[in-house]
Amino acid sequence: MNFSKLKAIILPAIFVFIYASGVVFCEEKVEPVEINGDEINYLQQEGAVHVKGNVKIKYKGMDVTCDEAIYNANTQIANLTGHVKIVRKEGTIYGEKVVYNFNTQEATLSDMRMVSPPIYANAKEAKKEGPNEYSLSNGFATTCDLEKPHYRFAAKKIIVYPNVKVIVKDMVMKVGDVPIFYLPYLSIPLDEKIFPIQITPGSKGDWGYYVLGRYRYRFSAREKGRIILDWYEKRGFGRGITHNATTENFGKALVNLYYIDDDLYKPQNRDELFKKYPERSSIPENYLQSERYKAQFFHNWQPNENLMMISEFNKFSDENFMKDFFRREYDIEPHPLTYNLSTYSFEHSALSLLTQKRMNYFFSETEYLPQLEYDFYRQSLANSGFYLESKTTAGSLNFKGADGSSKYGSDRVYNLSTVSYPKTFGWLYTNPYLGDYGTFYSKNVTGTKELWRNAPTGGIDLSTKLYRVFDTNFNLFGKPVDKVRHIITPVVSYAYIHPPNVPTSDVSQFDSIDSLQRSETVTIRLDNKLQARNKERTWDFIYFSPALQYQINKKDKRGALDKKGTYLDNIQSTLEAYPVEGMGIRTTSYYDCVVGAFKEGNLDFSFSDTKSHKYEVTVGQRYAREYDYDSPDATYSSQTTLDWNYQLTPKLQFKNYMRYEFKDGKFLEQQYSFRQDLHCWWADFGVTVDKQREGVTDFTFWLSLTLKDFPDISLGFDHSYSGAKTSY
Repeated sequence: MNFSKLKAIILPAIFVFIYASGVVFCEEKVEPVEINGDEINYLQQEGAVHVKGNVKIKYKGMDVTCDEAIYNANTQIANLTGHVKIVRKEGTIYGEKVVYNFNTQEATLSDMRMVSPPIYANAKEAKKEGPNEYSLSNGFATTCDLEKPHYRFAAKKIIVYPNVKVIVKDMVMKVGDVPIFYLPYLSIPLDEKIFPIQITPGSKGDWGYYVLGRYRYRFSAREKGRIILDWYEKRGFGRGITHNATTENFGKALVNLYYIDDDLYKPQNRDELFKKYPERSSIPENYLQSERYKAQFFHNWQPNENLMMISEFNKFSDENFMKDFFRREYDIEPHPLTYNLSTYSFEHSALSLLTQKRMNYFFSETEYLPQLEYDFYRQSLANSGFYLESKTTAGSLNFKGADGSSKYGSDRVYNLSTVSYPKTFGWLYTNPYLGDYGTFYSKNVTGTKELWRNAPTGGIDLSTKLYRVFDTNFNLFGKPVDKVRHIITPVVSYAYIHPPNVPTSDVSQFDSIDSLQRSETVTIRLDNKLQARNKERTWDFIYFSPALQYQINKKDKRGALDKKGTYLDNIQSTLEAYPVEGMGIRTTSYYDCVVGAFKEGNLDFSFSDTKSHKYEVTVGQRYAREYDYDSPDATYSSQTTLDWNYQLTPKLQFKNYMRYEFKDGKFLEQQYSFRQDLHCWWADFGVTVDKQREGVTDFTFWLSLTLKDFPDISLGFDHSYSGAKTSY
């Protein structure tokens, strides 16, 4: 009988015997361990199996291969030698000698190598502590999958929790064989795409040469943050911390602190400061201190499903601090507020309490100390067909001008209640409504008496929906179109606000509530949507909505150019087009008929190569006109923004961002950068040219290395423009 036939007869018996031995020699029933190999010997006295050649072991979804194995059924311990490979869903482990306890899932390994993307690790000695913990001694970890990695974290001890985190102690980062830096402790979370260390060198006009350092730490999934260490050649050392905390009972919180003793702001350097920033020479001395900082706190807490509490605290040393060191944050929110807002939701209404206090005296703000608001959502009145909605606020308000330039206050109670009667008559939808603006002020603009202001309001909305389907046979940018459906929704709205019984000039101005005045308008809007259809899909490819607004019996004049009576006030339009996958076009415009000129015009265009992803282009055009109605003169801005990238080679990408102002005939911003693929890294390097300050051109040179497996890092000064969306 040949060996293959003998093996086919013996092996099934071996499987059954190994399983039976587990029952006989153990007090409790255990999972069977299946063993296969070229040569199998059963050691009855020891209760073990000795397998040689092409050894294969299966146990609880784990596959093991090696050259030789001795498995003890009593202890469920296997001694594995020669090209050991252990495959689990968390990754693959390689070794030369492995002692594996199938019961406790503990193991000792020599010449160990781990492949658990994005982590690759090597060690002379290693231990497996339980189901999902590996302790490596005198080894290294990396995200580079090459046999000789480009970089590695060499350490005396490395602890790996596959797909969760890696902890490296006494770590030396090496590029090739060259040590770069040392850290006593490094924790790398694997459930986030952010690498703990970010170092960005560069050069910028106002900073000189600089190095921006970020070290991300993580105590747990609920407690994490980053330590900030920055060096600026011309400004000094900046340091800070950002800490995120998520609690089980008290919501989420963020602390954001940063401090720098700014060399440019020191008294001996004031001449240089005012030369760079002439407009700052008029700033009071107490806002020109060299100790500059920001202190921010954010808290979001939902104690139960009905109650929501949001708090923000923002304190800055001076009004230019964020502009100088955190320009991106400044552009998003140049004037952050300090407040607490608590909202309790009922079934058909909500109650809110707002407390807002000015913390930065160089800003002009309205304080609410506090303000209570009750919103009654639109509800039917006893099935009568009538609907009621209202909004009521009551608070103590104070307006404070920047640096004490002005100050006034008043208690205010405000209510807007509206009753509507929506009804559909066949094809026509109607919604007439009546309401009233009522406001009480404890002080008028001179602070001498109380005011009761009242202004009735009313109006009606009319609309319908029409559509028609057209059988077509044409190609839209290479895509066949079989049918087109045109949906038209005409809307006519009439809105009237009666002149308040108290003129606006007698009312202190805190927010939009106080600027109420007579208004009577008719708005006509025509919404159009075209839907395309073929055998594969149906998609919206054009949306167009022009609107006309008429002023009716206008009494008050805004200026010499203003009209009175009834006239066409403005024309607005929105156009969106999505002719093909990856392409989007959006335009909006506002034409002011009073002065006969466009007040706003915007165009966004996006196009990307969705097949090979070789290029992506976004273009934006912005036009804005600001004018004084008392004169025909106007200031305007017309800017074009271009953001595009192109894959020059499989390894090299070029990126370009530009913003051009046609009024001044110059580029406000230019950025040119390259991204080089370094196998496991991306290297981004480029230059930014900034001309936003008169007479000053600011050059920024920067370099950043980003691990591909941890891409979620913002450079902080790289520019991009999203353009139009590419689907409806």
